[in-house]
Amino acid sequence: MKHFASIAIMLLSTFLATTGYSQTASKPKQFSNFPDVINCTESALSNIFNATPGQNISVSFSDNFSFAGDVVNNVVKYSNLQSAVIKSPAFHNSIFSVSRITNRDNSISYVGRIINKNYFDGYELKKNATGNYQLIKVETDRVIPDCKQE
Repeated sequence: MKHFASIAIMLLSTFLATTGYSQTASKPKQFSNFPDVINCTESALSNIFNATPGQNISVSFSDNFSFAGDVVNNVVKYSNLQSAVIKSPAFHNSIFSVSRITNRDNSISYVGRIINKNYFDGYELKKNATGNYQLIKVETDRVIPDCKQE
């Protein structure tokens, strides 16, 4: 009986490992031909907020990466927060959601993400230790919460 129990536990572990692996491997990578870190200028980010909904724009970053698409919205939510969304057909309708925050000292900060739930990878906009903005490659499933209830 002990032999049967150990075989059953081994089979169960194999099925769980296979299922877990297949869930992460099922999504293709969209940005595999681009670097893990892409430098961004504040002027490129700032220009996004001059665009109007429906306008087609191209945001050029360093490292030969551009994100072109239609501005879906550009909204001032509060006196210190403006958010814009660009949808890019060139990247399978991935969206670049970016916000401009006016801090208490009147400095400007940016946060954002380039994501598509159908792909494994995306980018998150962050400020590095030297104060420069960068798009840093992330796994999409780690930044988009799964709201399924089972």
